[in-house]
Amino acid sequence: MQLMPATAARYGVTDPDDAAQNIDAGVRHLKDLLIQHRGNIPLALAAYNAGQGAVARHGGRIPPYRETMLYVPAVLAAAAREARQ
Repeated sequence: MQLMPATAARYGVTDPDDAAQNIDAGVRHLKDLLIQHRGNIPLALAAYNAGQGAVARHGGRIPPYRETMLYVPAVLAAAAREARQ
């Protein structure tokens, strides 16, 4: 998982190269985003990718950033493939 420095600090990451710290913080961050977006997985993923403020600035919608608009469906498709296995 890739965390921005401020997000890593918020979750207590002291060594961004430590995989255990990085994964733990990333999971907690995703959980918080899911709570913030009331279980709306696409919005939580968009907030993870584009930043929490980006979803808010775009009226609670997936921001129209190319990377984010590609990222959200790609993650959802990967999750669907895993669920079918």
